[in-house]
Amino acid sequence: MNQAMLHRGPDEGGTHSDTFLTIGMRRLSIIDLEGGSQPVHSADGNLIVIQNGEIYNYRELRADLEQRGYSFQTQSDTEVLLVMYREYGTDMLSKLRGMFAFCLYDRVAQQVFIARDRFGEKPLFYRTRNGRLSFASELNALLQDPEIDRRLNYAALPYYLRTSLVPEPNTFLSEVQSLSPGHFLTFSQQGLCIQPYFTLDYTEARRFSSEGEAVAYIRPLLEQAVRRQTVSDVPLGAFLSGGIDSSTVVALLQQQSTQQVKTFTVRFEEAAFDESPIARQVAEHCGTDHHEITIPNYDFEPDIFWMIIQQVGQPFRDSSAIPSYFITREIRKHVKVALSGDGGDELFGGYALFQWYQQILRLRKIPRPVRQLGSGLLDGLTLLPGLNTASTLRKVRRVLKTSNLEAKDIPLALNEFYSGSVVDEVLGHQHHYQDLKTYPSLTAPSSLREIMHYRTAHTLPTNMLVKVDRMSMANSLEVRAPLLDPEIFAAAAQLPDDLLIRGGKGKYLLRKIMGKDLPASVFDHPKQGFAIPLYKYQNEAFAALANDLLLDNNPWEGFFPRPFLERALRLGLKHRRNTARLSVFQSAHRLWMLMQLLGWARFYKVKL
Repeated sequence: MNQAMLHRGPDEGGTHSDTFLTIGMRRLSIIDLEGGSQPVHSADGNLIVIQNGEIYNYRELRADLEQRGYSFQTQSDTEVLLVMYREYGTDMLSKLRGMFAFCLYDRVAQQVFIARDRFGEKPLFYRTRNGRLSFASELNALLQDPEIDRRLNYAALPYYLRTSLVPEPNTFLSEVQSLSPGHFLTFSQQGLCIQPYFTLDYTEARRFSSEGEAVAYIRPLLEQAVRRQTVSDVPLGAFLSGGIDSSTVVALLQQQSTQQVKTFTVRFEEAAFDESPIARQVAEHCGTDHHEITIPNYDFEPDIFWMIIQQVGQPFRDSSAIPSYFITREIRKHVKVALSGDGGDELFGGYALFQWYQQILRLRKIPRPVRQLGSGLLDGLTLLPGLNTASTLRKVRRVLKTSNLEAKDIPLALNEFYSGSVVDEVLGHQHHYQDLKTYPSLTAPSSLREIMHYRTAHTLPTNMLVKVDRMSMANSLEVRAPLLDPEIFAAAAQLPDDLLIRGGKGKYLLRKIMGKDLPASVFDHPKQGFAIPLYKYQNEAFAALANDLLLDNNPWEGFFPRPFLERALRLGLKHRRNTARLSVFQSAHRLWMLMQLLGWARFYKVKL
């Protein structure tokens, strides 16, 4: 299991074994390079801990514990966990600021205590059976346990086909679960117990007398989070995409640094996906030591496909994993730790999806029969007078169709790849998607907060943070996200909606906070994602692999209807123009989803 995670910790390995427990750890040395070996044992030998990640506020916690009379053997953040547990027990989790998954063994109580950070930056998978617990940071490592039955969890399939994601704690394997973000488990001879220690809460609204007061409230927390996350005994840099979030982190990081910060941006040869000119302006404005990494229009090679499956351990639809892998590989040549802007959209209202959701709810005020009539009239059209593109008609049709659903189903529909009716047809029965319908928070004070809750609770930990963690750790690079600091979240969650989105633009307050620190171009250009034009990535090798997985040597032969697979293959490889019914992005990624699913089944020998 340890060897399977060598990339996560190439610097050092350690194990502990006794009659109750055997644990192992691979270490990427960041803090206390000489004395921070793991597992860490307490002086009396009664407590043992291993940790993946970092505790950013460990120095403040340590100082407080020393005042309480505790002493330390090392300078590492991991040892602080032992002493925190001794002082506070499992209540220690509310005091930690970091990204982590750790296992703490109490030899006296014969109990294991495992916890995961609030937003799911670091992964933790586990399996229990017959009074035995196995766990690991990656599925590929966990599956080195030969007792785990590699059998498909059928409940995961409808979620995956519908949204390309599976809600935690579910995984694709029937015997394996993910420890959900903000949760901890204890395991002893009394059994397994799982509890939350953090939940997303938007109910405590705060009144601000002016925008200036809100700026003065949030800005120091941003500065504090960036300062906290620079704790490191090795070289540190930052991603710089040219977007508001990463530019914010870079500007604050450079202002706090006495040396030039190393910044890194990716330059796509595909010009429509290239933000490097704006990133260059930000670097010049802030005075960083800037590096541009060019991602060419690579010919597809099967190796990258299988690498993603091995590193993620589950089917992974997001094709931006490919450029993420290449940029982190290049950054690792310069630094061992890099700060990113991940989380800014979720906390400060940056996604267009948020505004779509609100508009659809407003549309629902029109009587339902009128909306149904409009949707029916549009169904037969390929173009609509006054709309100059088929893509616009597709979006209008989708908005009207989605508005006719129950409110709790709308977030699901806005994120779908295959419709619910297609999934039912393919899998042969109706699905209720219950685990996703719980995400639009019933306690959220507004529709904006409802959809922000969905995105933060579901998409962030199962997609965005998976991509960042697995692709960076595949290259032994640690990536930190200051904007996911718990105190920033708590403060941002109290902001009124009009300080998040105003005039059709998201991240309104963040724009105000950073307006004087960044060039205007950062705020003026439209938001761009990090996805690649997957259809341009396809070549003969891609088509051959797709045909082999879906048709010629399908590992689950006969499970999916052949016409369904043939259609996905044909459209995925041939559809090259957005139409009123199907976008090129959707057709290419539907095929990629099925390739990932069936490739995963083959790679891990998953049985039905």
